[in-house]
Formats: sequence, C-alpha cells, structure tokens
Amino acid sequence: MKVWMWPKYSELNLYNNLLTDSLCGAGVEVMDLTHGRLALRVARAKPGDVVHVHWMHHAYQNRNPLLFAAKSALLLATLLVLKAKRVRLIWTLHNLYPHEVKYRRMERAMRTLICRFCSGLIVASEAAKRQAMAEFGVPAGKLTVVKHGHYADAYPSNGTNFRRRYGIGEDAEVYLFLGAIKAYKGVEELIEAYRAIKTDNSSLIIAGKADREMEAYLRSAKDIASLVLDLRFIPNEEVADLIGAADVMVMPYKEITTSGSAILGLSFRKLIVMPDNGFIDEYFEEGMVVRYDPGVAGGLAAAMETAMRSVKEGRSPDYDRALRELEWDAIAQRIKNVYQGRDER
Repeated sequence: MKVWMWPKYSELNLYNNLLTDSLCGAGVEVMDLTHGRLALRVARAKPGDVVHVHWMHHAYQNRNPLLFAAKSALLLATLLVLKAKRVRLIWTLHNLYPHEVKYRRMERAMRTLICRFCSGLIVASEAAKRQAMAEFGVPAGKLTVVKHGHYADAYPSNGTNFRRRYGIGEDAEVYLFLGAIKAYKGVEELIEAYRAIKTDNSSLIIAGKADREMEAYLRSAKDIASLVLDLRFIPNEEVADLIGAADVMVMPYKEITTSGSAILGLSFRKLIVMPDNGFIDEYFEEGMVVRYDPGVAGGLAAAMETAMRSVKEGRSPDYDRALRELEWDAIAQRIKNVYQGRDER
C-alpha cells in the first residue's frame, strides 16, 4: 500500500515522525507530499493509493480574500482529480478550525466541502467526532476515532539542569507553560492567575516562540520577579529536561479539540492544569488533570493551587495504564484499516 502523507515528517512536532515510523512498521509505504506542492505531487498518485493530509488549511488559506478563493478553487480541482483517479483521500481533523481564522464563513464552507471529498476522516476523540458531525454535516460512518499517540521516549534527556539555568531553587514550586505562544493559548490569563497565587517559593516558566503581540505583552510582565521567560523555539533535545524542571504543566488554551501538548505532559507523567473539556475524559485517568471552568473568575488560579498541592502530597495516578492506550503500534494498525476502508469506526 502506498500512502502520500502531508507531512511525512515535521521538525516542529514529532507526532508525524512517530506516526510515519509506526505505519512503515505496519507495512505501509509512506511517501512525502512536500509542503506547498500538494497539487503537483498528487498527480503521481495511482488508483488505489491513499493521500493522507493533516493540516489541510495550509493548502487554501490566505489573508487576501481573492487569493483565499483562488487557492480554494485550486485545491478543490485537485480533490476532483483524486476522486476521478480513485485515490482515497484521508484527512486527520486535528482541530475543528485552524487556530487563526480570518474569514469564518469561507473557512466553514471549505472545510465542509473537503469533508465531502474525503473517503474517510480521522479524529482523536469521540468529542471531536460529535463536533465534526454537527459543524460540517459529516456522517458518522465517515469518521473514525483514532487516539493521538504518546511521546514516551521520543524526547531523550541530555542532562541539562533548567532550574539551575533559570536560577530557580531545587525546592521551588514550578509551573510550566511550554509551546508556541499565541493569544488563543491563554497566556495572558495564566500570567494574571500566577500573580494572584505566587509565593516566595514559586516560579512560572513560559517557554516557547512568541508572536510579536504576545512577546510585547510578556516583556511588559517582567515586573514579576519569579516569572521566567524563554521566548525561543525549544529544540527537541531540550524538551525532556525542561519538562523535568517543572512540578505542574499549565495549558490554559481557549480552544481545545485535541492537545498534543497535553499528551506530551501525560507522556512525562506531569500533572496538568487545563480547561474542562470532553478530550480529558478520553485520555486521562483520575488525578492526572486538574480542570477548571474558564468562565469562573479565579478558576485557573484555584486549579493551579490545587495541582501544586496534589504534587506536594505525592499522589501517583496510573500513568502506565493511560499510556498503554496510546501505543503507536495499535494506532498504526487502526489507521491502516482506515486506509483500506475496513475500519469498524
């Protein structure tokens, strides 16, 4: 079986690397659809091949509405060619909508049309499946729930002591936000929550590449002495040691369909603070997440305090059981079944 994957590998997220390697181990030949060349490369696909796309919006989005329309038309023409050639199109719907949407109606129309062209769609939770059915009119039989695999052993330690690097005491209570820093990630709310609960023995690390707007905001928050800003892309070889420096990971995202960052935290057996959502119940055992209602004043701050208290009490949830549900071999076989059109849904 030949699968044309977009992307096959990624320097920014090891998800695609782990998925591709596991599919190859399951006997799937995975070809690379280079970014920006979807329309050119799929011409090489033959009847019976599979085209598997992860982040479809890169093929049609543009800030100029005329270019948005032109790119959308080109993509739809490409999908027509695939359909005529009897090439199966699979789309992993990682998010209901892209994180940045300028033209909501056009976005919804395109995603609805793309869903109709797809032979199958993959979502990472039952909650996401219900959302796709309601928002884009996708029939249940076209959607398959395949969980997002774990990152255990994907990020080896190189022995860096980040507490020492950042000037944080070994007995300090440390909260960590890790990842790209954009407005929808709720970092401003995190800063204000931390102001309310910080102590002489606590620190908040915010690590990741920030966009211009968020970097300006964070620089203005430097009056908090125990706030550590590491505003750069965190390379893969530093991820394990940076997470190891934290007691609690905080993910105050304003919109969550599936969170790779949360699964990263789970993989490193870290207690996570995040808004209450259906995704949590499908991936996490009791005691692994402290939830809060973003609509309740002080909810995030209270959840952070609860989480730190839980860590200090030494509670130990069953991480092994949760991670067994996210093994890549089983995920690869399930996706291979989707490719072959014989999954049980």
